[in-house]
Amino acid sequence: MHQTLTKSVTKVAIVGGGPTAVYTLKNLLQKSGRYSVTIFEAGKVAGCGIPYSEEHNTPEMMANITSIEIPPVLVSLADWVRARDAKFLKRFGIDREAVGDRDFYPRILLGAYYVDQLRQLMEAGSAAGHAITVETDTHVVDIEPVKDGTSVLTRSGEKTAHRRFDRVILATGHLTDFGKLKRPTRLYRSPYPTQNLTLDKDLAALILGSSLSGIDAVVALASQHGTFIAEGTAFRYEPKGPSPIRLVMTSRKGIIPDADFFYPIPEEPLLIFTPARLEALQAEGKTGFLGRAMKLFKQQLATDDPEFLARLGLKRFTPEAFAKAYFEMRRDRQGFKAIAQNLRESERNYRERRTVMWRYTLMRAHEVFSEIVPYFDSKDLKTFRTHLTPVFADAYGCIPHKSIERLLALHQAGCLDVIALGDSGKIIYRAGAFELVGVEKEQSFRTLIDARGQVMVSLADLGFEQLDQAVDVEDFLKRSEGEAAEHQFRVPLRGQPKSDIFCLSIPIMMKRYPFAQGLVACADAAKLVADAI
Repeated sequence: MHQTLTKSVTKVAIVGGGPTAVYTLKNLLQKSGRYSVTIFEAGKVAGCGIPYSEEHNTPEMMANITSIEIPPVLVSLADWVRARDAKFLKRFGIDREAVGDRDFYPRILLGAYYVDQLRQLMEAGSAAGHAITVETDTHVVDIEPVKDGTSVLTRSGEKTAHRRFDRVILATGHLTDFGKLKRPTRLYRSPYPTQNLTLDKDLAALILGSSLSGIDAVVALASQHGTFIAEGTAFRYEPKGPSPIRLVMTSRKGIIPDADFFYPIPEEPLLIFTPARLEALQAEGKTGFLGRAMKLFKQQLATDDPEFLARLGLKRFTPEAFAKAYFEMRRDRQGFKAIAQNLRESERNYRERRTVMWRYTLMRAHEVFSEIVPYFDSKDLKTFRTHLTPVFADAYGCIPHKSIERLLALHQAGCLDVIALGDSGKIIYRAGAFELVGVEKEQSFRTLIDARGQVMVSLADLGFEQLDQAVDVEDFLKRSEGEAAEHQFRVPLRGQPKSDIFCLSIPIMMKRYPFAQGLVACADAAKLVADAI
């Protein structure tokens, strides 16, 4: 039972009940104030969010982040797993004595962790005199700034309600609801929920996207129509019926992410490409900031892995040239033979604790870049998003070895292929089928799954039209030099010098925070917002 609250209580609404909400609540409870917090979650369960929800994922979907990299809520993920009962461990095939800090787990296991941590936060908050409520199956329809705070319009079933709050935090995550499946075309606009994916009578699907979301779609469909049989650390795939499925992943480059690689944890800070040195470069002028940053980035690469830099053969180290050379290098390692070779190399590096330095540098550099992208002018922002974001996403977006093994098993069984569209390939819909044309192996499919990942959206796209109309600046997450940290995610409103609405919504953040989807980024942003309240 909640303790009686005083008039000094701050009423906070968190729109979205995923990991960002969990980290936000944790940080709010560490402050000295008294809070009445309401978390609105559209799904049936709060805490996990769409990427880790059993509503949207199956046990075969692996998270691509190791245990030790996940910011702890109340306890670390590894310690939490060790404390689970035998039934839980058996479900996921986990040996309690073998649990390690570098383990990868199914996404729904991470979801169970966040659900449990949220429950414990609520209990601790209640004991400390806060009022914490979670409302599931509740949609936030709109948000309206009013004279004495913010009005949140909610809908639960057939009931709607206007609720007033002192502070509102937008923590909506990935968008998956793009309308019902169009039966004549069998077009899935998202692979999630993966349980909803089906194949037509041709038992074939064209998956648009060859990265993590595409892999989720492939593994989900394969699990419906066959079985992955473990053989040591590898897998063998056995189809259920007499006719095997036919899955094709396609993208412009046709590149599957590399297998996860070994590197020191915690990460060692870069010594040349540092936030402090970039801050000094920023002070030199508003224009050309990205160009100056690239010179510093080149110095870091030249120090850490000169052979890699020489192999790229760049005459000019520009974002455009670097991205082009990087993906030309990646194209040389296409195909399942190269994928298998990379996996064995990664396994060997883990055993020998050997770090591929250029990968390690790019992984750390993207974290440093993420701190300065919000300050870029429109020209630098467009250049970074067009050329460098795909490079860093490929470099750090490696996938668990188990996921690679499943892809190899599917290919060996004749059920999976990866095709690069290049410049000439395209997909045409006609006569009830999706035709892949302009490539070496033209094919036809009755099912198309768009698995290109989350796209940027606006407040209006999320349905918050009244809030969108009240926003004072269109590019409101752009930062200015010298701006206080507390304003970093504050939504500027017309006529309000200090807004009480904060945006941590991933689809909106991606414009200025292109790597916002990671759990570390969620935890860091949540702390900044909690500190600003």
